Amino acid sequence: MRRTNLQRVLLTGMMFSATMSAYTLAQKAVRKPDRTKPPQFRSDEFAGVFFADAKSQLQGTASLGSPAPEAESSMSQGAGDSGDAEVLAKGNDVWKQLISGSTIEDLVKESKSRVDGIITTPAKFASGGYGEARREFTLLGSLMGIIAQYPEEIRWKSSAPYARTAFARMAANCKVGTQPVYNEAKLRQQDLQDLLKGTKLNGTPEETAWADTADRGPTMQILEWALRENLAPHTSNEDNFGNNLDEIAKYAELVAAYGQILQLEGMTDADDETYAQYSAAMVSAAKETLKAVKSKDAELARTAVSKIDQSCNKCHETYR
Repeated sequence: MRRTNLQRVLLTGMMFSATMSAYTLAQKAVRKPDRTKPPQFRSDEFAGVFFADAKSQLQGTASLGSPAPEAESSMSQGAGDSGDAEVLAKGNDVWKQLISGSTIEDLVKESKSRVDGIITTPAKFASGGYGEARREFTLLGSLMGIIAQYPEEIRWKSSAPYARTAFARMAANCKVGTQPVYNEAKLRQQDLQDLLKGTKLNGTPEETAWADTADRGPTMQILEWALRENLAPHTSNEDNFGNNLDEIAKYAELVAAYGQILQLEGMTDADDETYAQYSAAMVSAAKETLKAVKSKDAELARTAVSKIDQSCNKCHETYR
């Protein structure tokens, strides 16, 4: 019995030894794969290719961007045929879609020329010039109000808040042509001159409502002037249209901007649904006029300007 057990132990040991020998031989038989030696680089080999300090090359203020707007329903997205950018424009962003910085600049410069012809002597101012001055300073105050709220940096933006206050107050005072009003008009004329020379106006802006900036009386005069003396004659025939594309675009943008102003909260009758519809129709027709200019379509321009005229006439029948 003892001999049998001993034989089993010896046999097990021999089998284990044979297994280990076979494993060792198998390991030796496996050839290690050939591997490429790692490259050697000189310390200056990539000088000028990568920045030594990438962070030092960053420009501007760090920003993660604006959050994505909430998705609108397919029904609201499909309403109307306006572009997405136009549909999404809210608040002050709307000004950029209605009137360009270059148009604003041109209108201010042209108004300055007219102001210089109006504010010459106390006698001329008192004999009716004050009414013309009221219209011009209403226009200037409105343009400065738009500049102050414009979503981009455009000319006179740093001076616009105070200029709006000063010009709006001047327009309000120009209901009479007295000597004190004339004296104030001369000061505002100098402010306008300083603006065009590139001088920043020094003054404290006050909270000025749009109803005080663009009083309806002179605002309607401005719209009549833009329509009767500019848009209508410039689109009366193909020759006039072709020769005045820039002028048509400029006054169409002005009409669009004033159509928007008339709908702003606090403006007279802005809470009246019918009045708001007339104002919105005027904005829409002004945009059609701009499309006609871009496509050089004289017939479309005449039709669009006619729609502006219709909106004005319907409004005047009810509101004054």
